[in-house]
Amino acid sequence: MPANIRQNVIAGIVVGVIAFPLSIALAVAVGVPPIAGLYTAVIAGGIAAAFGGSRYNITGPTAALVPVLSHAVIAHGAKALPILGLMAGVMLLVMSVLRAGRLVRYIPGTGVVGFTAGIALSIAFGQLNNFLNITGTDASIEHFHERVWDSVRHMGSVGFTTPAIGALALAILIAWPKLPRVRAIPGPLIAVIVTTAIAWYFGLDVPTVESKYGVIPQELPSFDTGFLDFGLMFDLLPLAVSVAILSGVESLLSAVVADGMSGNAERHEPDRELRGQGLANTVAAFMGGIPATAAIARTAAGIRNGGTSRLTGIVHAFTVLAGVLLLGDIAGRVPMTALAAILLIVAWNIAEVPEVSRLLRKSARGDAFILVATIFITLFFDLSYAIGFGIIASMVLLVRQLIRVPAALQLLPDQTGRIRQVSPELSAMMQARPDIAFFNAEGVLSFYSAATFEYELLGHNRNPLILRMKDVHHIDASGLITLEGVIEHRQKGGGRIILTAIQPELRGTLERFGILALLGPENLFEHTRCAIESIDLPDGHSPHPHGQPPEVQ
Repeated sequence: MPANIRQNVIAGIVVGVIAFPLSIALAVAVGVPPIAGLYTAVIAGGIAAAFGGSRYNITGPTAALVPVLSHAVIAHGAKALPILGLMAGVMLLVMSVLRAGRLVRYIPGTGVVGFTAGIALSIAFGQLNNFLNITGTDASIEHFHERVWDSVRHMGSVGFTTPAIGALALAILIAWPKLPRVRAIPGPLIAVIVTTAIAWYFGLDVPTVESKYGVIPQELPSFDTGFLDFGLMFDLLPLAVSVAILSGVESLLSAVVADGMSGNAERHEPDRELRGQGLANTVAAFMGGIPATAAIARTAAGIRNGGTSRLTGIVHAFTVLAGVLLLGDIAGRVPMTALAAILLIVAWNIAEVPEVSRLLRKSARGDAFILVATIFITLFFDLSYAIGFGIIASMVLLVRQLIRVPAALQLLPDQTGRIRQVSPELSAMMQARPDIAFFNAEGVLSFYSAATFEYELLGHNRNPLILRMKDVHHIDASGLITLEGVIEHRQKGGGRIILTAIQPELRGTLERFGILALLGPENLFEHTRCAIESIDLPDGHSPHPHGQPPEVQ
């Protein structure tokens, strides 16, 4: 076997071994039988690896989707998950057709960190019952604070054995990566093997996967359409949108991280990645799976173990399938508390606590507010609201900052006696004409800057006025209306306004809107020098008191 194929097969086997206990744990966290998580890793993992836009992404059940999916299970039952997967898959396919892959990456980073931290807290507190074996709680409670309070009220049911096994699993998960010689063996696998062996050998009375969900079927996934419920689809639409957005964001973030880790010049194709995730979720829904997305941690593990192609993801899927067929009976004996310990570590890793702390300490107050608010909305309301809030709040803050940037800046000499925005020759020529007001239009003339732009120009009544358009590359309807109003106002007052250095991409827009006709060709110049020369000197003034300046444009 060629070396490249061999190293990808090995990497796929390693990732598959990591994914096996994680897939069980994540399915349990959502509230469905473990086999659903395993089938997801097999079906979605294989399809996304084959058809996605990243050579490195490993797809399967992920912690990012746990709060949304567990909410759906509590509200509508386990039958909602394949419907959610189907709807989200179709949405992802539509997003890929609309070439939305590049748009997803523009979701504000603060919002992503915020709802990821909120997801981590939700997962961590959601595992208290399994980790400590708290009994008597109400499984139908949906809201985070109510579930936490319900667990606290039933703390009296906690014994010694289950928390001790959970603590042992947690200790192994924390200590194992620090042992250099065995680091290649996945910590979750060791934690599961050790705690399962101890519980079985000593006959400990601890809840296991089998005692809660029954025997894990040792069989291939089968095609099924019995879950389809078109009436339920309407109720699940908001959640499906959240799943589609999260799946797209998480997968593209994973692809970006993978590109950076690989050191390869070839980059992922975002729209193809959305298509791959859409196909993966759509097919998995009919094969007993739950909604899936690319997993950053498993993707990174594949790269670290030599994965360089899609073969890693495909081998990972077959490794999980082999585990289902060969080890399903043994996997049923895994203590629930060990799976909860794995999820606690997963929650800590995705929470990015150092990053959250750094943002809170060093970012602007507005960004820190968005971060904290997004975390709380994720926890106490709904992830879809958190995503919407993060995007809208970031846009509002951005517009606030843009408003503070002057839309039209008067060109005046600084302390050195020069107008820095133009060449020294043009600066001298402009200063020789104090009878003319010179302004430079800045950036984008849009709805957020139109009012400031109008105020700056109308507040200056000197006649005439030259407005340099060199730095304007876009103008929307609000900007066009405002510019038209400024021109009409000056013309009615007997003043003259001249536009110079209009960018080629703007000329057609100004012409279609009638701005160029309103000004007339006598007030349109390519160069500011020509505009200055077109304006007669006031009576009694010399054009260049310090001598004729050199040719300028």
